[in-house]
Amino acid sequence: MFTHVIYQIKVQTPCSDRGRSRLSRRASSQRNPIKNCRANPTKSTFVHLKLFVSLTVQATSGATDKEVLLELKGHLEAKNPIRQGPYARWNQSDPTPCDWLGITCDGADRVVGVNLAGSNISGELFPRFYLLTELAHLDLSSNTIGGSIPADLNRCSGLKYLNLSHNLLDGQLNLTGLINLETLDLTLNRFNGSIRSSFPAICVNLVSLNLSENSFSGDITGCFDECPKLQYLDLSSNHFTGPIWRGFPKLREFSVSENNLTGDFPSSTFAAGCDLEILDLSANKLSGTFPSSIANCSNLTSLNLWGNAFTGAVPSGIGSLSELNALNLGKNSFDPIIPEELLNCSKLVFLDFSKSNFSGDVQEIFGRFTTLEYLILQGNHYTGGIESSGILKLPNLVRLDLSKNRFSGDIPVEITRMRKLKILILAYNDLSGVIPREFGSMTRVQLLDLSYNKLTGSIPAEIGNLTSLLWLMLADNNLTGEIPPEMGNCRSLMWLNLANNRLSGRIPPEIAAIGIDPFPTFEANRREILGGIVGSGECMAMQRWIPENYPPFNFIYTLMTRKTCRVTWDRLLKGYGIFPICSNSSSRVRTLAISGYLQLSGNQLSGRIPSDIGRMRNLSLITIDNNRLSGHLPPDIGGLTLAVLNVSDNWLSGAIPEEIGSLQCLWSLDLSQNNLSGELPAGLNSLYELNKFNASYNPLLSGVVPMSGQIATFDRNSFLGDPLISFASSSVGGASPPAGNGRSTRWRWRWKAVAFWVFLALCSVFVACGALSFTLIRLGGVRAAVNPYADQEPDPEGLLLGGVKRRSDAVGSSTTTTTTTTSLAEAASVDGAGVRVFRLDRGVARTAFTYGDIVVATGNFDEGMVVGRGGHGVVYRGVLPDGRLVAVKKLQRRGRESGEEEDEGEREFRAEMEVMAGRGHPNLVALHGWCLAGSARLLVYEYMEGGSLEEVIEDWGRFGWERRLAAATGVARALAFLHHECTPAVVHRDVKASNVMLDTRGRARVTDFGLARAVGPGKTHVSTVVAGTVGYVAPEYGRTWRATTRGDVYSYGVLAMELATGRRAVDDGEECLVERVRRVATGQGGQRLAEAAGEEEGAAEMLGLLMVGLRCTAEAPQARPDMREALAMLLKIADRSGGGARETGSEGSQSSTSPLHWSLQSHNTSSSSSSSVQSYWEGFFRQHTERDV
Repeated sequence: MFTHVIYQIKVQTPCSDRGRSRLSRRASSQRNPIKNCRANPTKSTFVHLKLFVSLTVQATSGATDKEVLLELKGHLEAKNPIRQGPYARWNQSDPTPCDWLGITCDGADRVVGVNLAGSNISGELFPRFYLLTELAHLDLSSNTIGGSIPADLNRCSGLKYLNLSHNLLDGQLNLTGLINLETLDLTLNRFNGSIRSSFPAICVNLVSLNLSENSFSGDITGCFDECPKLQYLDLSSNHFTGPIWRGFPKLREFSVSENNLTGDFPSSTFAAGCDLEILDLSANKLSGTFPSSIANCSNLTSLNLWGNAFTGAVPSGIGSLSELNALNLGKNSFDPIIPEELLNCSKLVFLDFSKSNFSGDVQEIFGRFTTLEYLILQGNHYTGGIESSGILKLPNLVRLDLSKNRFSGDIPVEITRMRKLKILILAYNDLSGVIPREFGSMTRVQLLDLSYNKLTGSIPAEIGNLTSLLWLMLADNNLTGEIPPEMGNCRSLMWLNLANNRLSGRIPPEIAAIGIDPFPTFEANRREILGGIVGSGECMAMQRWIPENYPPFNFIYTLMTRKTCRVTWDRLLKGYGIFPICSNSSSRVRTLAISGYLQLSGNQLSGRIPSDIGRMRNLSLITIDNNRLSGHLPPDIGGLTLAVLNVSDNWLSGAIPEEIGSLQCLWSLDLSQNNLSGELPAGLNSLYELNKFNASYNPLLSGVVPMSGQIATFDRNSFLGDPLISFASSSVGGASPPAGNGRSTRWRWRWKAVAFWVFLALCSVFVACGALSFTLIRLGGVRAAVNPYADQEPDPEGLLLGGVKRRSDAVGSSTTTTTTTTSLAEAASVDGAGVRVFRLDRGVARTAFTYGDIVVATGNFDEGMVVGRGGHGVVYRGVLPDGRLVAVKKLQRRGRESGEEEDEGEREFRAEMEVMAGRGHPNLVALHGWCLAGSARLLVYEYMEGGSLEEVIEDWGRFGWERRLAAATGVARALAFLHHECTPAVVHRDVKASNVMLDTRGRARVTDFGLARAVGPGKTHVSTVVAGTVGYVAPEYGRTWRATTRGDVYSYGVLAMELATGRRAVDDGEECLVERVRRVATGQGGQRLAEAAGEEEGAAEMLGLLMVGLRCTAEAPQARPDMREALAMLLKIADRSGGGARETGSEGSQSSTSPLHWSLQSHNTSSSSSSSVQSYWEGFFRQHTERDV
C-alpha cells in the first residue's frame, strides 16, 4: 500500500493539479477512489501516511529538478557540441541547481525559472520541461531552436511566462494546455496556419501576447474576445486576413501592421472608455474614412495608420489627443487639407505624411507644429514651399526628410540655421547649384543626404567642421573639384558615399582619419535617443544608406519589415553592430561591432592610393573603382578588416601585394582592368571567405592557378584577358584564359593596355574579339551559403538582425521551404582547399568526403567521366574514397538576364538543394552532399548503375511488362511523397523518362529537381521561364504559367503511356503519344483494345497502365486524379496480376536475388511474353494508323 501510494503521487506530480480547471479537478476526484472515500476507519493512519509521503516527495523534489536539468544539459550539449551556452557550466556535483546560471528557485529550492536566452542553442526544443513541476518562467529566446513545439510542453500547466522569440520554430501553434500563461512571446519564428486552436483557449490569464514576424494566417475575429486581462497584443508582420478584431480598443497596446486586413472603421469603433496608448494599423488594406471618435482614446500616445487606403479628411478628432506624440498618416489618400485641430496636440514630436500624393507647395500648417522634432514628407510631389511653409523655422526639429519630391533650384541657405537638426534628407529631387558653405555651421548634423540631385561645384571644405557627422551621402550629382582634405576632421564619419560624380585630383591622405573615433557621437545618441520613433520605418532609405553589395545586406533586404528597419536604424545611430564582423584582418573571429564604408567609384580621381588607407580600421567596404588611380596598390591595405575591396578599372600597376592575403574575412575582391603585373600572391589561396574574385584584363599578371586552395575554386571568367595566366593541368582546364576586351564604354582601359599588347604581339587579336567576350561573359560571384562563424558577443539589446541572420535559408532559397540551412551545415566538412562540402548522409555509416575527393573521383572532371549533360551543367561518375559510386552534377553559373536575381544554373542548384535536403525516400535518388566551388555548384548523388528509364523504354526484351508496371509504381510513390507528404508540397515540374533512374535492384528512382519548386497550400508556382520538356508539359501551363501538382500528374500520365506502349512521348511524326492514344482509345478502337488485351500475357496490365495514363492526361486539371489516387490504381493492377509486378526492391520482393546489372537481362519476364506485348501494341497502332489514312 505504501509503495503504491508513493508511485501514484510521483506519477501525478508532473501534471500539477494547480493549473487545472475546477471542472477537470472535479472529474479527476471522481475517478480516484482514494479521494472519493468519505468514511474510513483508518483515516488517521492515512493522514499520517499522506503527510509522510508529502514530506518524502518534498525532500526529494530538489534532486528531481536537478536530474531534469542535467537531462536538459545533455540534450543541449548533444545538439550543440561546439558553441555552448551557460548550461555547459552546470556542475553535477553541486548539491542544488539553484546557483546554476540561468536557473531560479523558490524558497523551497524548487526550480521555478529557466532562462537560456541567447545561449547558442540549436536543434529541437527539449520535450521534458514538464518534469519541472514548479516551472513558471521559461525563456529560450534569441537562439536557433528549430522544429515544432513538442506536445508535452502543454503539460507545463503552471507556466506563467514563455518566451520563444527569435528562433526557427515552425508548424502550427497548439498551446491549449498552458492556461495559466500571463506572457507569451513568439516573435520572429516560422509558425504558420491559424491561431484559433490556441486562442481563446489560453486567454484566461493572458496579459501580454506577441506573435509578430511569423507566417500566421486566417481570420482573427473572435480569437481574443475571452481574454479579460489582455493588455498588450502584437500580431504584426504575419498573413492575417479578413476584418480587424473590434475588441482592440480595450487594450493598452495593439499592433497589427503588415498583414492583409480589410474593412472600414465605423464611428462606433472607438467608444467612450477606450484605453489605447499605442495603436499601429500600418501596411494593411483598411479603407474608408477614419472616424474622429478616435478622440475617445484620450491616453493615446502613438497612432500609425501608414500604408492603408483611408480616404476623406484627416480626422479632426486627433486634435483632442492631448498625450499624442507620434502620428503617422502617410501612404493613404487623405485630403491634403490638414485640420487646424491637429495643432492642439501639444506633445506631438513625430509627424509622417510620406507618400500621400500631396503636390504643389508644402502646406503652411506644417510650419506651425512648433513641438515637432521629426517631420517626414518624403515621397510626395511637392515642387516648392520649403521656405514659405515655415518648416525651416521649426525650433525643435531634429529630422527633416523631404526626399523623393520634385523640389528644384538652390538648396535654401536657411536650412543651415536649424541649430538642432541632426538628420537632413533631400535626396532624389531636382536641386541644383552648389552645396552652401554654411553647412559647415551645422555642427549637430549626423546624417546629410543630398544624393541623386543635380548639384554642381566643389564639396565645401567647411564640411570638415561637422565633427558629429556619421553619414555623408553626395553620390550621383555633378560635383567637381578635389575631395577637401578637411574632410579628415570628420572623425565620426563612418559612411561616406561620393560615387558617380566628376571629382578629380588625388585621394587626400587626410581622408584616412574619417570614422576613426565615432564613439562620442554614439554615446550621445545612447543618452538622448530612447528609440521607438527614431526612424520612419522606410526600408528604401535603409537600402540607400547601406549598399546592396555590402555583406550581408544583399540578402537581409528581402527580410526587412517596417519594424525591423526602424529598430536597425536606431541601433546604427547608437553604434551597435547589426551583424558580426572580423575583429582584425588576420583572424576570422567575428564580433558584433559597428562597421562603415568608403565609396568613391565612378569619378575622375587620379594619383596614388595613399598608404594612410591602412588606418581606416572601422571600414569593411572600400570601392574606388572606375577612376584614374595609378601607382601600386599599397600593402597597408592588408591591415584592414575588409569584406569588400573593389579597385577595378583604374591604372594601377606593380604586383598584387602579398599583404592582401591577410584579409581573412574578405568576401569580394575585384582587381580587374588595371595594369597589375607579377605572379598571383600565394596568400590569396588562404582567403577561405572569398566568394567573388576578378583579376581580368591585367595583361602582365602571370603564374599558374594552383589545383588547390581558394583561388582554384574560381574558373577562367576570373582571368579573362590575362594571357600569361595558366591553370594547373588538374585544375579548371589546361588552357590559358581567353583574351578579350572590356565593354565598348571602357575606352580608357583600351588605350592604356595598347603598349602591353604590342609588347606581347597580341593587340590586334585582343581588340578584334575581346569586346564580344567581355560583354557576354560577366563575372558572377558565389554567395556564401552558410556563415560558419556566428556572433562572438551577445547582443546588448536583443539583436534585431541576428534573428534575421539566423534565417539563413534566405541566403540559399528563392522559395519558402521547411528545410533550413542550419541543418545542412551540421555535416559540413572543409578540405585543404577551403571549399566547404556539406554532407547530407549523416545517418549513413560512411566517411566524410571533401572537395578534393570529388576532384579525384571525377578525374578533375575529365570528359571521359561524363555520363550526361543538361541545360546548365554536366554529370560525371566517380568513386569516393570509401568506395561509394557517385554521380557528380556540376552546375555552371552563367550570365544573368537583365533584371534577373540569379541565372538559370543557380536557380537549378537552389531548387535541387531545397527539394533534396532533408527529404529521403526509397524512390528518390539520394543526395550525399553539395558544395560551392568558384562559379560552379556541385551536387553529389548516389550513382544509379541501371541507367535511365529513357534507355529502356523501347526495349521490351530488356524491360518487360512486369518491370514497366513496377517502374510506374515506383515513380508514382515518389511523386505521391513529394506532393502529399512534404510540407510544403514539392512540384517536380520536369517528370520524364530521362529523369527516372534505375538502381541495381531495378527500382525506379526520381531525380533531377533542377526545375522543382516547393509550393504552399495553394499548390501553384508562377514561373517566368518555360519549365518542363516538350511532350510532357500540361496544356494549361502555357496559358497560366503556373506549375502545379496536377501538372506533374499530367507529365506522369505521359510517362505511364510511354511505359505501357514502348513508344516515345514525341517521335518523328507530327502526332504526340497523348494524342495518338486518345484517338485510338476512343469509340470502337477502345473496345477492340480491351478485347484484344486478354489475348496476350501482360497486355491487360499494360492496358490498365495505359488507362491510368489517359486519366492523368485529362485536358482539364481538375479531371485528373492526384498521385495518391494514381498510385492506388496501379496497386490494384498489380494485385490483379498476382503481385508479380510488385515494385522491384520494395518490401517483400525478391530483389535480393537480382544481379548487379539487372537491366542487361530480362528477369522474371519471359522473352516470349514481352515480345508478345510489344507485337500487340505495334500491330494495334499500325492497324489504327492505316485505318485513319
